[in-house]
Amino acid sequence: MCKKVNRLFPILMLFYIGGSYLISYLLHGRSMPIWFSLIESQLLILVPVILFVLYEKINVAKCLPYKLLKPLDALLALLFGYSLIPMMILLNYVSMLFSTNKIQEATGALMEYPFLVQIFFLAVIPAFVEEFVFRGIFYHSYRKNGILGAALLSGFIFGIMHLNINQFVYAFVLGVIFALLVEATGSMLTSMIAHFAINTYSIIIMQLVPDSMKNSENANSIIQSMTLQTTIMTICVLAVVASAFGIISFVIYKNLAKRNNRWNYITGEIRKGIKPQNDEKFATIPLIVTLLLCVGFMIYTEYFI
Repeated sequence: MCKKVNRLFPILMLFYIGGSYLISYLLHGRSMPIWFSLIESQLLILVPVILFVLYEKINVAKCLPYKLLKPLDALLALLFGYSLIPMMILLNYVSMLFSTNKIQEATGALMEYPFLVQIFFLAVIPAFVEEFVFRGIFYHSYRKNGILGAALLSGFIFGIMHLNINQFVYAFVLGVIFALLVEATGSMLTSMIAHFAINTYSIIIMQLVPDSMKNSENANSIIQSMTLQTTIMTICVLAVVASAFGIISFVIYKNLAKRNNRWNYITGEIRKGIKPQNDEKFATIPLIVTLLLCVGFMIYTEYFI
């Protein structure tokens, strides 16, 4: 299954990037509302994956674990997601030292819409679509080859899919964590809830920050104008806070896994490391080439455009 899903990735990226440029060309420079762009980006991810599922005759209900959660597990998943936010802030801050904050641009453009509309477009839809694609199809295609290697590779692909350095940094880490979160309960609804929590943070914080900070260029310029000493102190403070909340995240995660009798299974699988367990390579030539091209694209668009 690794080979098949690795062939999907180049097609997905071609469809995603090519589709974006094609739609821009067809619109002839006409200005479209931000919600259109958000829906467009999610559909460009979802459509090729749906076609892959149909072509490979994958039984989604059988192959992907969408079992219902106990109410307490759902609440713990939500709290787990929110407990990851300090880590995300730290990673975002560090990445903004050498890249542009892309999510702030999209969130800021949605500020004119009602709060619930923002939640729907930035938190609900991405949680469903991206979890289905990356924790569903990609992670579960790699999973039989070892959950740690599968989590790392699917997380890396999730990060690369954002096609910008800023989001890649924290999306990669979150992608790995979300994959392991699925294992804690045996249900993808867990990662969907945590993903929803993470995305709502971006919306809520934009409601609270001053108007001068809502522009990503202003935010980046403020960070880049800080002295080295101030920057180091800020990173240290954020790291301490992220570490404290990281402990909380671990406690919640362990509790979730034990409540679902999966803690021993997860720790046992992780001890096996990233070595493929089914004599099938995680990475193949089509995947490696596409990943390298995507990295080049990210560097080019960040520093040369």
